[in-house]
Amino acid sequence: MEFTYKEIIVAAMILAGLPAVLLGTKGLRWGFMVWVLTFALGYRTFAVAPTLSIHPAELTLFGLSMWLLILYLSGRNKNIQVSFWFPPLLWVFVLAWFWGWSSVISGDVKWGPMLSEGKGFLPVIPLFIVAGTVLADRSAWRPVLLASYVVGAWVGAMGLLEYVYPEVKTLLPNFMSNPTVYKSGEGFQHAAFSFWGSPDAVYLCVLALPISILAWRWWNVSWKRAFIILISSVLLGAVYVSGHRNAWIMITLQFGLFALLRKKYLVAAVILLLFISTYQLLPNTARLRIYSSAELIAGRPLDYDSSGQKRWDRVLTSVNHILEEPLGRGWAAAGWVHNDFLQVAENLGVVVGLLFLGAYLFQLQRLWYWVSILHQSEEQRTLGTVLLLCFTSAGIILATEATLQLPQLLLPISFVWVIAGIWLRQTRMGGTERAAADEKAFDLSAFADLQLCGDRSGYSRSG
Repeated sequence: MEFTYKEIIVAAMILAGLPAVLLGTKGLRWGFMVWVLTFALGYRTFAVAPTLSIHPAELTLFGLSMWLLILYLSGRNKNIQVSFWFPPLLWVFVLAWFWGWSSVISGDVKWGPMLSEGKGFLPVIPLFIVAGTVLADRSAWRPVLLASYVVGAWVGAMGLLEYVYPEVKTLLPNFMSNPTVYKSGEGFQHAAFSFWGSPDAVYLCVLALPISILAWRWWNVSWKRAFIILISSVLLGAVYVSGHRNAWIMITLQFGLFALLRKKYLVAAVILLLFISTYQLLPNTARLRIYSSAELIAGRPLDYDSSGQKRWDRVLTSVNHILEEPLGRGWAAAGWVHNDFLQVAENLGVVVGLLFLGAYLFQLQRLWYWVSILHQSEEQRTLGTVLLLCFTSAGIILATEATLQLPQLLLPISFVWVIAGIWLRQTRMGGTERAAADEKAFDLSAFADLQLCGDRSGYSRSG
């Protein structure tokens, strides 16, 4: 019997569901880790209609959250403290979600695309419930993040394997479509990442790379650190062969921001010089790709950059539609803008689009603030730094890709967004508890001083 992705999908869902049902808190953690691992399945989805599919990660997440609700309502497992914390702004987006169906009244209905895009936001609520419940135990952060790290390493390794040895398809015919590289307008040869379904798989590598910082802190044994260096090299190699210009920018920002957050300004300067010198050593096709990226960011897409021209045209078209209909045109009206902030604004209205962008920028600012002021717990600060780097990259992906109709891309970004919010809440609550403890300690010390003064008064010379 030959294995296919169908068997793997079924096995993953069983591995996520059974432990959660049988083992309580530990089983739920295991189920959540398996859910993270399903990101590696890529475009392997269940087709409900020609324009509507469901990803195994969506089914797994809804299953875990429903089981949690059953435990909560029945009171069967007292050991699990279910988390129902949500950011207040989330309820505004719930109202906006219903507003997206207003186009049905006008009769302009495209059920497949509308359902596909509308359901992309639904997993956020169960994700907050499951992630908040699992990560309430601080010891759960490490295995969950390591699961994400494993996904990135797997995707990177398989992408490089396809790139270097396309004949691997003959060994794994049921898992790969066409691993042959393809050329861009500049002549750069892109890796296909056909086992995942698209070169966009590289975004999982980008989101996984900062976890190397935590892994380095967790393990100080030489061979383990050598393995971390190997995984990091695989992730960087996969990012390069993908040819995704925004991924190159994200990696550069990650290195620079990490040096700045650690106040290693000399290291930041060395990194900058290293990137400049590396640029000189790159093949001409790679340098042209970087140059075309700079021109695209400046709003001047080059003639040979057909992909950049299409993206720029989509952005301009979307802006025009937003100005024409500021209240929104309904789900899926914008099509594929390759900028999710603009796509939300065009579909749901300019106010909702600004709130979406504002929510991202606000959380980004709060992450930067807390990472900057945390000094009591180095472990917590390092975790916050990693989440800040991942969250910054997630925002760039949202601003440069079309993810709203693709759960295989949107779910990893939602995962980063949600766990970063949970870390902020835990850190803020921890800071409040420490402040209360410090205030209590101050009051007690002041009381002791008064008592001491009272005791000494009996021994004064005047007495």
